[in-house]
Amino acid sequence: MARRKKPAECKYTSEKAGAPTGRPRKIQSPEEFDRLVDAHVLYCLEHGDPVTWTGMALALGLTSRGALDHYGKTYPEYSDPVKRARFIVENSYENRLHGQSPTGAIFALKNMNWKDKTEHDVRSGDGSMSPRPLSEFYADLRSPGGTDPEPDEEDHDD
Repeated sequence: MARRKKPAECKYTSEKAGAPTGRPRKIQSPEEFDRLVDAHVLYCLEHGDPVTWTGMALALGLTSRGALDHYGKTYPEYSDPVKRARFIVENSYENRLHGQSPTGAIFALKNMNWKDKTEHDVRSGDGSMSPRPLSEFYADLRSPGGTDPEPDEEDHDD
């Protein structure tokens, strides 16, 4: 069995208690994050480009869409700026729903947890899921204005 090599010492780790470890953030503050997002949106508007999540990640200097989500999940102070950026992207897709070919926007929005479904209420009149007894159903049909589902004896032709 091959032995695992001992990992090389990382220049970003620290022996001091409470000192930051790991790679430093590419975006140093939530304010810088917002500034970069706004600059990207302005660029897209000026050039007629759609605002996309991938484009947003690239404009922020990140290497994946997941890295953008990572900021919001890992660093609480970035939660609102990341939500705002996602909302801007959703708004861009939503605006494209009114265009000539909304298929791509629909697909993108579904990937952002939008739903394309119709819900039907199948509960009975009393709010339960239980069907009414047939005797009540037939009583309603025989009431004035209703129709009788069973033919009378004299209505038969023999």
